[in-house]
Amino acid sequence: MTHLMFDGYGVTSKIRLGDVHTLNQTVNLVLFDLGLKPIAPAFLLPYDYGLIPLDEGVSSFVFFSGGHFTIHTFPLRGCYFIDLFTQSDINPKQFLKVIQHYWPSDSKISRLFSADRQGSNDSETFNPEEVFGPHVMATVTLKKPLTIDASNQFLETLIAGINMTPITRAFGLYDNYEKPKFLSSLVMIAESHLSLHIAKGTQTLYFDIFSCKMFDYSGIQKELTSLGKVLSWHVVPRGQKHDARSSQRFNKVKLSSKTKKALNWWKDRQ
Repeated sequence: MTHLMFDGYGVTSKIRLGDVHTLNQTVNLVLFDLGLKPIAPAFLLPYDYGLIPLDEGVSSFVFFSGGHFTIHTFPLRGCYFIDLFTQSDINPKQFLKVIQHYWPSDSKISRLFSADRQGSNDSETFNPEEVFGPHVMATVTLKKPLTIDASNQFLETLIAGINMTPITRAFGLYDNYEKPKFLSSLVMIAESHLSLHIAKGTQTLYFDIFSCKMFDYSGIQKELTSLGKVLSWHVVPRGQKHDARSSQRFNKVKLSSKTKKALNWWKDRQ
């Protein structure tokens, strides 16, 4: 099992972080080079109508059997954030080599780090004013099995509770339908993503929230306790070394009221 995170800074404009087609190709090449076979094609989502112009970019997520790969790009900030969780063992040096080949960043300020999902209960100390946000990870033994619907509902309800901005519905699937080993669910938010993976054989749930903004995560453990026993809890800061002075500035394109309504129409499900 491997959980690796990478904050890439100092990316030049030659690397087309905002181009959906280029990102789709490179995401698939990264996974191919790492030997991580997806169970569904990569999902890509442009985020080009945010309240904060500098937060605009492209996000992509891919499911493996019991894991995921996500990348969130910020072309105007010259940076991107990657989250890789897999049941396979991935060498961090090989992972970094592949990432830097397709999305080269400044190695002096970029950061690669990992999380122990086998029972760690430690968290990094950080100043909330000096980071983008926290990455919260937990491992839970479930009291009872969760269905796809229940998994999706848990994530979507949690989004509202922590005041995040959904940009997709929660999406869940089994790794296969004959004899599924894992159930996975993930939802994209403007601030990054929430995900969970359930090993059906042991009823172990691997949960994480990656947020590019600070939020009060003190109540998350209580929410998880409603599902079962929390075996591990780990929080790390993301975006510690980003230099805002390197961000490009531009005038926000004004959207018509009709366009704003059309872009967010899907959220009105009453």
